[in-house]
Amino acid sequence: MQHNDTIRLFIVDDHELIRYAMESWMAQDAALSTPPPQPAITVVGTASDGKEALEKLSAAWKTEQTPNFLLIDYQLPDMLGSEVIQTLRSQGISGADLRALVMTGMENAPVKAILASGANGYLSKQEPSTTFLAAMRRIFKTPDELWLNPAEAKRMLNADRALTTAGITAAEKNVLRLLDLTNEEIAEALNIGRGTVKNHLNNMYAKLGINSRQEAEEFAVKVGLLPKIHG
Repeated sequence: MQHNDTIRLFIVDDHELIRYAMESWMAQDAALSTPPPQPAITVVGTASDGKEALEKLSAAWKTEQTPNFLLIDYQLPDMLGSEVIQTLRSQGISGADLRALVMTGMENAPVKAILASGANGYLSKQEPSTTFLAAMRRIFKTPDELWLNPAEAKRMLNADRALTTAGITAAEKNVLRLLDLTNEEIAEALNIGRGTVKNHLNNMYAKLGINSRQEAEEFAVKVGLLPKIHG
């Protein structure tokens, strides 16, 4: 694929105002920053529902304007955003070819369904434009990691430092982000075996010098990969 240093973005949302706002953010991001942040983001297409998105993406595939990043609303008029992603993945369009970030206005996002579809993560629609832009660039550069924490990029960087120091791998980091789920749910969300989840946990326990899942959760909260535990 060509122009791999540029994010060629396809936006799917049934609200015209949101699609317009997203496009405006991209234009302002390029125009107001000196030098412009990298990688550059350019909008190459939009759709208002799942059917239109699948038709347009199919038509655009393997052309000069092939999208390499999909920003899609979870609740579309005709289907779920996760269903669109799942369909694309079943057609052989991999996460390396088309990164996918799901937008949701739901308070409790359906994490399992979003990740099981092949998405790279999700983001609340309540987040500011700077967080959306940071999330897209992060996912584009590191597609093997999940974006699940809606906190600002600074917290992500702080987490990176702590995880690098501990020797935590990208696969182990993804498990850490989902520790509020059961092992079976983590396995389903990440499309790995339950034994693999246990291996990742045991490896992390050894690296972090801890002995329990609770301590692992406390570490994940400390570095910003999980929200603060209440109660």
